[in-house]
Amino acid sequence: MTKIIGITGGIASGKTTISKFLKTKRFAVHDSDLVVRQLYLKPNKVFLNYLKKIKLTHAIKKNKINKALIREEIFNNKNKKKKLEKFIHAEVRKSRNKFLSKHKKKKTKLIILDIPLLFEARLNKICDYIFLLYLPKKTKIQRAMKRKGMKRKILLKIIESQLSDAYKRKKSDIVINTSRPKKETFKMILESINNIIKSNA
Repeated sequence: MTKIIGITGGIASGKTTISKFLKTKRFAVHDSDLVVRQLYLKPNKVFLNYLKKIKLTHAIKKNKINKALIREEIFNNKNKKKKLEKFIHAEVRKSRNKFLSKHKKKKTKLIILDIPLLFEARLNKICDYIFLLYLPKKTKIQRAMKRKGMKRKILLKIIESQLSDAYKRKKSDIVINTSRPKKETFKMILESINNIIKSNA
């Protein structure tokens, strides 16, 4: 029987790094952030037209999107944020459902879903196990501020818009502190996954 692990965590908690590592170990991983990155990197006409519709035209130049400009705009305009998230979440959901359907047909024993807003979107319901990647707030801010175009004011708004780590810790099966060295984090992730595989053998 297929088991689903949901991996989540706040901004800069190391989700992308963990997803890439698990893919190298031949696990079936669906990365929500990757779907979003590709949407922005190679925007289709539907997405570009939608951005124009919700009055984010100024962030488009020669069919290229200025993500930093959009980030700043939506965190200062709740209505635009809600509309943009509705479109993006629908695109990610389509991709995730297709991925799940494919692997369930293949009878893949373990599926890993990397979902940043797992609890916010109530997707914990579709997971058998939840791994929370945790990072102390100070380290989280330091890491996130290294991102291109990131502003401290916007970053704090992003953190505030997400459920607290304290809440997520209570609701998660495994909590992994990703402020430790990568090798240590990878080892903890693999040990936790192997324990799940063994218990379901």
